[in-house]
Amino acid sequence: MEQSKKKAHLQCIISALIYGATYLPAVWLLKHRVFEQPVSIIIAIVPIITFSIFIFKYIKSFSVMDEVKQRVQFEAVVIGFSLTAMLMMILFLLSLCDISSPGWFGYAYLVIYCWLFYFIGWLISVRKYGA
Repeated sequence: MEQSKKKAHLQCIISALIYGATYLPAVWLLKHRVFEQPVSIIIAIVPIITFSIFIFKYIKSFSVMDEVKQRVQFEAVVIGFSLTAMLMMILFLLSLCDISSPGWFGYAYLVIYCWLFYFIGWLISVRKYGA
C-alpha cells in the first residue's frame, strides 16, 4: 500500500511538471506569434491535454490518501475555487465600470491566480488540521 501511495504521488508530481513544461513555452510561442494559425491551435491544445492528464492523476491520487490529507486537499480546492470565482466576479464588475487592468488581471494571469488561491487554501487547511 505504501508503494502505491508513493507511485501515485510521484505520477501526480511528474504530470504537474510536464504540464508546466508545456504551458509556459506554449504561452511564449503564442504570445510572440511564431507560427501560423493552424500550428498555433495545435500548440494551444497541447497544454490542455497535459493539464487534463495532471487533473486525472491528481484525482486518482486522492484514493490513496488518508482522510486528513483528503480533507486538506478538498478544502484547498474549495477555497481556491471560491477565491477564483470571487476574483472573476470582481473583474467582471470592474470591467463594466471601465476600471479593469488586463495587464494585471488578463486571462493569462487567471491561471496564476488560480494556483495562488489553491496554495493559500492549502496553507489554511494544513494549519487548521496540522497535517
